[in-house]
Amino acid sequence: MAEEWFERSFQEDYMLVYRHRDDSTADSEVVNLLRHLPIRDSGRVLDLCCGNGRHSRALARRGYEVVGVDLSAVLLKQAAEQNSDPHLTFKRYDMRYLPFHDEFDIVVNLFTSFGYFATDQENAIVVHNMAQALKAGGEVVIDYLSPNHVAENLVPYSEKEEDGMRIQEERWIEDGFVKKRILIHDPAASDPREYEEQVRLFTVEQMIEMLQMAGISPIQIFGNYEFEPFHAANSERMIFYAIKQPVLIQ
Repeated sequence: MAEEWFERSFQEDYMLVYRHRDDSTADSEVVNLLRHLPIRDSGRVLDLCCGNGRHSRALARRGYEVVGVDLSAVLLKQAAEQNSDPHLTFKRYDMRYLPFHDEFDIVVNLFTSFGYFATDQENAIVVHNMAQALKAGGEVVIDYLSPNHVAENLVPYSEKEEDGMRIQEERWIEDGFVKKRILIHDPAASDPREYEEQVRLFTVEQMIEMLQMAGISPIQIFGNYEFEPFHAANSERMIFYAIKQPVLIQ
């Protein structure tokens, strides 16, 4: 089977390209999330697509029992190396194939860690897996990009330097995805290292439908990390907060 883009991208170079996504930023995002949403103040949390664990650590510091899940062995190794909390553990799974059933009080999926797959069916399976992992009455938070904001504010090209390496990034929209090509020019290498990323530009209506089909409702939607109301035309983010409904036995 051909390597998927996220299997190649989320390796050592990922932390170089996205160095600005640090623990202090994650901590402030978690503070706002807990302040503005009616999330329970204790319980077991699944941080789905945890990366190097920055949001997992922020949640664990506030007393939650956290399981961070990611596919990248490289990022999980970094997460484990930075972890000293006995209430925080990390596990390696593909988010399409999770083993959890009715185990968590809260599932969080933060900073556009969704929409990675080529088909809408695969992405819908991820939402189903979030619901399956939750106990009845459990809460889910999905922090996702806002498609109109992406289209209006897309930067086609940017360049920066990190650790003596030149990083070029190209961005475009194609076939319902926002796509990015990254070139890393390492003076120690003859050719640049190249990566591609793509994220599905789901509309708010499509996201709501996936959540409802998975048995997650009612749904509240916010437009940023100040948790102001979502407006499709100009909100920066789509942040969904919803509850898993109990299964009614006939």
